Amino acid sequence: MPRLARLALALTGVVSLALHAHEPHEHAHGSHNAAAHQHGVGTLDIVIEGQQLLLELSTPAGDLLGFEHAPRNQAQRDQLDTLMSTLRQPEKLFTLPAAAQCGLDSAELHSPLFALSEHSGDDAHAEHGHEHDHADITAQYSYSCATPTRLEHLDVSLFDQFPGSEKLILQAITPQGQQGGELTPADRRVRF
Repeated sequence: MPRLARLALALTGVVSLALHAHEPHEHAHGSHNAAAHQHGVGTLDIVIEGQQLLLELSTPAGDLLGFEHAPRNQAQRDQLDTLMSTLRQPEKLFTLPAAAQCGLDSAELHSPLFALSEHSGDDAHAEHGHEHDHADITAQYSYSCATPTRLEHLDVSLFDQFPGSEKLILQAITPQGQQGGELTPADRRVRF
């Protein structure tokens, strides 16, 4: 696991630099870190090293759910549970070349809303200071690829599942070097 930690640390540095490069857009929302939460815009960070493929998707909860607050009724709790189930199945969000023979090692989900979902029967808990004006959702996926040289691209089908996602800011570290860019419903393939 130390190797994965180093990869994550390297990626954090690249993403941090990318966010600072976009600072003029950040101030449009009046917050130093607002670019990290712009509706319709998420981030996709990718690291490939050896046989390891790491993906980290981060997006405003509103783009996936239509709301960013604690679930207020059973329908919203069900919607949140369905979202968590979908995010635990990255094959619904990304398509990898079969020739790369990548197998999912782990999927981790992070959001203050997920913690609230675990307490969904406790309405008092949801109402006591756990409202989040701008909740983000982060999903981290780790794969082992038997033939990483065949990992030539990745297709993002997230846009089909969640029409509220309009754009993903891409940052990648691969054996070919670093790359960045934007992915949209019309341009959704990442080439390595």
